[in-house]
Amino acid sequence: MGRPRVTVVLRHGLNPASWRSRHERGEVWDRTPYGYDLAEGTFDISWTSDHAEGAVARMWRLSVRRLLGFDLVHAWRNRRAIAEADAIWTHTELEHLAVAFLKMLAPHRYRGLSIAQSVWLWDGWPSIHPLRAALYRRLLRQHTVELVLSRSNHVASSTAAPGRDVRRIPFGTHPAMPCTQRAETPVVLANGNDRHRDWELLAEVARRLPAVTFNVISFSDSVLARDWPSNAHARSALQTEVLGELYGKASVVAIPLHENLHASGCTVAIEAISAGVPIVVSDAGGIDEYTKDADATLVPVDDVDAFAAAIQAAILARTAATVGADPTVAERRGLTHRDYISRLSLITLAALAGTPADPRTEQFVSVADLAALAPAPEVDLGHPQRSSST
Repeated sequence: MGRPRVTVVLRHGLNPASWRSRHERGEVWDRTPYGYDLAEGTFDISWTSDHAEGAVARMWRLSVRRLLGFDLVHAWRNRRAIAEADAIWTHTELEHLAVAFLKMLAPHRYRGLSIAQSVWLWDGWPSIHPLRAALYRRLLRQHTVELVLSRSNHVASSTAAPGRDVRRIPFGTHPAMPCTQRAETPVVLANGNDRHRDWELLAEVARRLPAVTFNVISFSDSVLARDWPSNAHARSALQTEVLGELYGKASVVAIPLHENLHASGCTVAIEAISAGVPIVVSDAGGIDEYTKDADATLVPVDDVDAFAAAIQAAILARTAATVGADPTVAERRGLTHRDYISRLSLITLAALAGTPADPRTEQFVSVADLAALAPAPEVDLGHPQRSSST
């Protein structure tokens, strides 16, 4: 008996060593990717690593990834860590489909239960070739639980591949520094890299509000190269600058969205809520669940007039109100990074024990302390395959 071993499978490029270097340089806020180290009090955590690869090896890995739609070569290189796990955590379908492929090929070797999180899989599902969709359905059934971050994704997943344990859990992230003073002129912050941001709509909104400054923060080359109006300034910025400074200077946070299924923009919404900054957001993808009880205005998708009017109204209300909304909304609603890891830990412990997970893991309430109170599962954690060569 001992603490369960969890292997965290992240995409190529997100190994803890390189992430630690970025953290030390002030590029990222968390000590490890997505704060998974917060589970170290409950589990023995190991991580996938990036194997050195030259041009040919990289081309081979990416070619296989394009062919299959998931990074099988990266998972294969980390097969020993996956085989030694009692439980496997993945952050997106790029990793969990690869893990499922290994489990399908050698179920007696890869016996750890897998908690698979999907993000973009169900948005792209209608365009997937039927043969690939059939393969994905088979792979999805290799997982103990699939986690999604929005009710829209939950419906899509349960409909496309029924008969599995699929759960919608709220995402959580780190807080931003609170807003303590008003800017001399109105400032709208719009940050994000997600493929479902509607930057065209935001550019038109900026043109209609020439007296308002728009800070557009993104690492996307297409966003930075866009023809923005003179009052909109597009650039990239370190995560520490965004969280530690830019939210605190914003009058409003804008989240323009295309239709999607995965609550695109939920991370930015949570950060804005924690900073006490009003939000204007397109009503898409289940984002309303994340902004409930917050100072947020939801507007129809593609509606430039409504988005511009909502920003103007938020700025006027901000001018008349006391600076700072209620930054505890995020904590009360369970939207912190510790809440997110607690949900994941509770679901994993319950799966190892063969018992139902606490229903609060799927509710927008704080669960930060539940993992520490949960008893260790009464299961035999012995893994004969750990001594075998892989």
